[in-house]
Amino acid sequence: MTCSNLETLPDDYLPRTNYHPMADRTEYARRVPRVTWVDEGESAPRPASDYYRLCFRGMIGPSSERTLTGALIPPGTAHINGAQSSAFRTVDMLLSSTIVATSLVADFYIKTLGRANLHFSWTTLPRLELDPGLSTRSSALNCLTTHYADLWQQAYDLAFTDQRWSQPDNPRLPQDFWQNLGSDWTRDCALRTDYARRMALVEIDVLVAQALGLTLDELLLIYRVQFPVMQQYERDTWYDIHGRIVFTNSKGLVGVGLPRKGARKEPPTVITLPDGKQLRGNHGWEDVRDLPDGTVIEQTVQDDTLPGGPHTKIRRYVAPFARADRETDYRIAWAFFQEQASV
Repeated sequence: MTCSNLETLPDDYLPRTNYHPMADRTEYARRVPRVTWVDEGESAPRPASDYYRLCFRGMIGPSSERTLTGALIPPGTAHINGAQSSAFRTVDMLLSSTIVATSLVADFYIKTLGRANLHFSWTTLPRLELDPGLSTRSSALNCLTTHYADLWQQAYDLAFTDQRWSQPDNPRLPQDFWQNLGSDWTRDCALRTDYARRMALVEIDVLVAQALGLTLDELLLIYRVQFPVMQQYERDTWYDIHGRIVFTNSKGLVGVGLPRKGARKEPPTVITLPDGKQLRGNHGWEDVRDLPDGTVIEQTVQDDTLPGGPHTKIRRYVAPFARADRETDYRIAWAFFQEQASV
């Protein structure tokens, strides 16, 4: 099973599931929990599944890459008891809680509890006043398909188009992304490349830490002490010039990028050098990492993440390749947002 490619994901995509609702839909609807409030124009509380919700994996592992593992799920979605979800009365409350829960600071707090089960302990996290810099990045990370179109429209603010990356000269970031955002959802409202999504998370970490009154040294200390697995993955994850992961040692990204070593059992590749010469084989990361700028690697793989069964697709990577350094990125982002706040 490979990870879904967000760049080619259909607009109306829904992930597969091993579960389905019970046959008696009337009884199923009766058992769905209802919210604790009554919306304007309604006579009774609605089912929780009518709302966008913040959902987390119930069992947690303090020694994992991330401990607080969650997602923003759309209306109509249900889940088993292995997950825990919460609906919110307003979109602002939903976005604020999602932003904080996304941050490394919140993950650090959950890690320090030393629990094996979340038991809604995330609800003790602080709620921040919404800021366009935070809500824009969170919305661009979560609103990936048409199932989030209503949420995007409700969250949208004209200030979304005023946002800038903290690294305006970084060629792996879509520098024109923010100013092209509109109030109506399109697939271009979502951040889809690996590098851009990682940078948005980095910047959320910094903005949340600043909003909570932490110092840069405290944020760096949290990362160094509590996130050794993330550090290990960052040290050996490489991106091509377009921000796609060309190689990673992350156990959570199975099938992403090239294998470390080439072998006959690995997917076939075609390497096109800048002079036009082509090399065909079953290449791995160690075969391509030092190739000259402009080299194109095309990898043919079987994708089984979409409806209709497995199909062949070609992944394309373009040199040069580079790693990202989270501590350096934190420092740059901290200075950038600090300067913006003082203007």
